[in-house]
Amino acid sequence: MQTRVLKTLTRIASLGSFAAAAGQLNMTVSAVSMQMKTLEAELDAILFDRSHRPPQLTPLGRTVCDHAQRLLEREDDLLAACRTGGQLAGRHRIGFVATASVRLLPGFLSRAQLHAPNAEFDIETGVSEVLEGKVQAGLLDAAVVTASPMVPASLSYTILRDEVMVLACPADAPEEVAALFRELPFYHFLPNSGIGKLIAAHVEPYQAAGTRVTYLDSVEAIMECVNLGLGFTLLPEPDVRRTIGPSARIGPDTGMPLRRALVLALPPRAETRQRDQLAALLSGDSEEAEP
Repeated sequence: MQTRVLKTLTRIASLGSFAAAAGQLNMTVSAVSMQMKTLEAELDAILFDRSHRPPQLTPLGRTVCDHAQRLLEREDDLLAACRTGGQLAGRHRIGFVATASVRLLPGFLSRAQLHAPNAEFDIETGVSEVLEGKVQAGLLDAAVVTASPMVPASLSYTILRDEVMVLACPADAPEEVAALFRELPFYHFLPNSGIGKLIAAHVEPYQAAGTRVTYLDSVEAIMECVNLGLGFTLLPEPDVRRTIGPSARIGPDTGMPLRRALVLALPPRAETRQRDQLAALLSGDSEEAEP
């Protein structure tokens, strides 16, 4: 069934005759009549009482016309959703590592409302390895993750931010890194996460046999422990500065700079414009993404 036939039906209903509908649609009356006979045959239903001149819709014909009108409205909605003028559109499934979501997600959604009004986003959070696996499996369209040293197979990376990582400790903590590990508990972000693996590799040379380590999955919980003087940690500087209290400080310097790259992970086959638009909305540094 073609929707143009339903458009003819609704036009007949609104104008009251085959002839008036034919005039508006630039068709002959016989062509309009043929369309309606074809529609009746396809539906196996009598839509018009032809004992009247002009033919009148039957009760079933009026019901079919009502349904046709709703269907045509949905068709208009469908076409409107596809007329994006090159903007990002459709429903996108996006993953975020927790350490990025609190800083990037609000701005991303705000810019998307302004610059991609035809796009919708289903958001989930998790650790980098799991999110990357879901992108590879087609369960997510993209994910914001901590970059792995080697780009996983079947993924491509677009760098969003490059962040330095710093130690945060109580204000009265020792000034030497080795002394910190000897004297205070170390609050370690989950070691199976992307950022946790970076931290584990970086602090391994400093950890003595007796180092006390507590693993947590929340930046806020870790930093609150540091603020209360319970221990120290190593986290991205933006997260430390966002949550550090007056009784804590940044430092000391490990002497071996550690950075983590936040990247947008997508399948290599992802359409280039979609990748660029998502990256712009996440980073907020392009003309398309600026509020």
